[in-house]
Amino acid sequence: MNLDIPLSFESSTEVTNGERPEPFDYLQSVPTRDTVSDSLFHELVSTAAFRRLADIRFLGGIDYFLVRYPNGAPGNRRYTRLQHSLGVAKLAKLYADIKGLSPKEGRLAWAAALLHDIGHAPLSHTLESAFKRSFGIDHHIAGADIILGRSPYGREIINILSSHGLDPEEVLSIANGQSERFDGFFNGPINFDTIEGILRSWTYVKPHANALSPERVVLASYNRSTPTDMQIVDRFWEYKDHAYRFIVRSEFGVASDYLCESLVLNKISCLDRDDYFLTEKQIFKKLPDLKMLLLKFKLHSRAARSSTQEIPYKARLFSVDHRFDFYSRDDKYRYTQRKENRVMKAPSPTTADDLPCPSIPDFFHDLDLRQDY
Repeated sequence: MNLDIPLSFESSTEVTNGERPEPFDYLQSVPTRDTVSDSLFHELVSTAAFRRLADIRFLGGIDYFLVRYPNGAPGNRRYTRLQHSLGVAKLAKLYADIKGLSPKEGRLAWAAALLHDIGHAPLSHTLESAFKRSFGIDHHIAGADIILGRSPYGREIINILSSHGLDPEEVLSIANGQSERFDGFFNGPINFDTIEGILRSWTYVKPHANALSPERVVLASYNRSTPTDMQIVDRFWEYKDHAYRFIVRSEFGVASDYLCESLVLNKISCLDRDDYFLTEKQIFKKLPDLKMLLLKFKLHSRAARSSTQEIPYKARLFSVDHRFDFYSRDDKYRYTQRKENRVMKAPSPTTADDLPCPSIPDFFHDLDLRQDY
């Protein structure tokens, strides 16, 4: 598996001098030249555990249902957790530069950003609950196992971090949001992971009309000196609400995840705990019905049979509470979310007329998990 690194890079100095950055490249987003020339960066991105993320879809099952087969055809583009991880590291490096962090502190920030998703399962969050229920593992546990040398990937990452003078436990604490360091960009509502991930998700339905770049949001959130900064960050939070409302936790998104999870739970005897660490190609070999469902939009077994007509799920709604001050960084109170219990028919997605919505395959409306396939 090749990790393609472009030959030219956007300079952070262009951003810090107040100039608008170039459009964010979601396909090949990497930190700046000095980071890419750092041996720590090359060693980390060359590990088997990190390269595995190139075969983990960013939105999991939603990715496959949103982007028609084949991937890469005109107008079709699925993203990966590797691309997202590089993008998050790019934002952490931007922050390190404008904050003026020491070289060691800067390395700590972007290394944690680079590794924050190292523990994702095949199909990302789509299959995570199935593995959690069956084997007691999720992306937090798997990420800790990989970084601390307890996974099938051995001690590759822990040895690299230690050899470069970084404490693996500290990197893990920052990556999973347990540390209060770096101005809340790892543990607050407006964090590197969320900024990159939400705006990346938005490109699935608005590929050419994204008014915000991740870098602009980071700069505005860090500076907090003008009404424009506030408008940018508030607008980003609205993007997050729309991304969850109409993509990630839409009825379309819930149904996509439900189809995949139902099939895998029915075949769980074919899997074991270590299969959590497989790539998607590898798990497709173990579960060919899953590949058929995702790539050909057909079911050839009773794997996804359901005994219920409804799916209970939690919608996530995000809003800005203007009573709390943007300039005082009251983010945990200003940028709020609430969960709402909902029920939908299995698995009949709906669309919205007034906002962008996924392009849903025609067959999807007719699927009925109460039937045999």
